[in-house]
Amino acid sequence: MFSIIIPTYNEATKAKEMREHLFSIQKYFEKNEKDYEIVIVLDGPTDGKTPELVKKFAKKIPAIKIIDRKENKGKGYSIREGFANAQGEIMLFTDMDGATPINMFDRIIPEFQKGADIVIGSRDLNDANVAVHQPKWKELLGDVGSYMIRFIGGLREIKDTQCGFKAFSKKAVNDIVPMAKIDRWGADFELLIIGKKLGYKIKEVPVEWFDRGDSLVGIGGYFSTFKDLFRVRRNLLRDVYNIKNQCK
Repeated sequence: MFSIIIPTYNEATKAKEMREHLFSIQKYFEKNEKDYEIVIVLDGPTDGKTPELVKKFAKKIPAIKIIDRKENKGKGYSIREGFANAQGEIMLFTDMDGATPINMFDRIIPEFQKGADIVIGSRDLNDANVAVHQPKWKELLGDVGSYMIRFIGGLREIKDTQCGFKAFSKKAVNDIVPMAKIDRWGADFELLIIGKKLGYKIKEVPVEWFDRGDSLVGIGGYFSTFKDLFRVRRNLLRDVYNIKNQCK
């Protein structure tokens, strides 16, 4: 079985993209005759419409499982909650707006068959296709952030740590997720850093990506992510993750 985990906050303004993404996931797995589940984690949305939309789509897609949390706790917390309630041998988390289309999973699966433990989508590899770009200021901050994450976080070999299209083996999830501490945007690189420290094989693959606009990540989100990076670094130095006593 495959598990698709989707942390969801205020997405009502992207109802069309939400619908297209969820039904494309259904079509993808049913066409390929693969068992799957879609775990949607409602992260305390406040727009008054997102839960209603999700429940509407769930009536039409039996594979959807909803975790309806009323309190907002962040992307990282929601991803961990989704993992904890998923059953798949391979678990992918993705964004609700479908910025990376589900057919990119075709590039993910073969890498697990070759022995990878974690396979992540990348917008920065040569064969990636960023069909619709973010505003220039976001791309600039993203480039600065990527440099800092790669060098401060010890992920120099990874081009894009923040693309919201990442898959983990069940074993990697079971070992990594209980150790994670970051509740918000820094969760992406924290999971990778812990995974690398534990000796898991990480593979990066090029994907298609579209900027859907109306991003929930404003400039404050970028600075919050930088803050998370230094928190992860401090946790490593203090061995808060207790990695020294863990082994793959």
